[in-house]
Amino acid sequence: MRGDRSDRLMKKEIFNLNRHLPSRRKTLEELLREDRPHVTGADGTRHRFKWAELEDLRGMLTEDEARRLRLPIYIEIESETSGARIAGDIEVKVVSEVLERDDEGDEIYIYRPEMRVLRARFPTVTQYMFLVREL
Repeated sequence: MRGDRSDRLMKKEIFNLNRHLPSRRKTLEELLREDRPHVTGADGTRHRFKWAELEDLRGMLTEDEARRLRLPIYIEIESETSGARIAGDIEVKVVSEVLERDDEGDEIYIYRPEMRVLRARFPTVTQYMFLVREL
C-alpha cells in the first residue's frame, strides 16, 4: 500500500515538472514565418524562440526537414538512467552535428557534458522532458 502512495506522488511531481512543455509543437518552417516565434506550454506560459537559433537550425536542414522538424526538441531525462535520450531522425541529425558525432539513426543518448554543449548552442530550441517508468 505504501508504495502505491509514493508512486502516485512521484508521478504527480513528474507531471508538474513537465507543465512547461507545449500542448502543440510547431514546425521550424511555421516558427520562421511568425513575428514572435513561440509555443504555448500546457500551463499557459509562452516559450519564445530566439531568431538566431532558428536561423542557425535552418542552415543545418533541407527544406523538407524544416517542414517536418517540430520544436522544441525534447531532451528526455528518465528517472532510471544517467543520460538523456533525443528521438527523431531530424532531431538526431541536428544533435549529432552539434556534438560532432556520427548520425545514429532515429535516437541518440547523450550525457551531461554533451547536454551542456547542446543547450549552450540551442537554449530556446531545446527543452527538458522528465520521464518515469511505471513503478
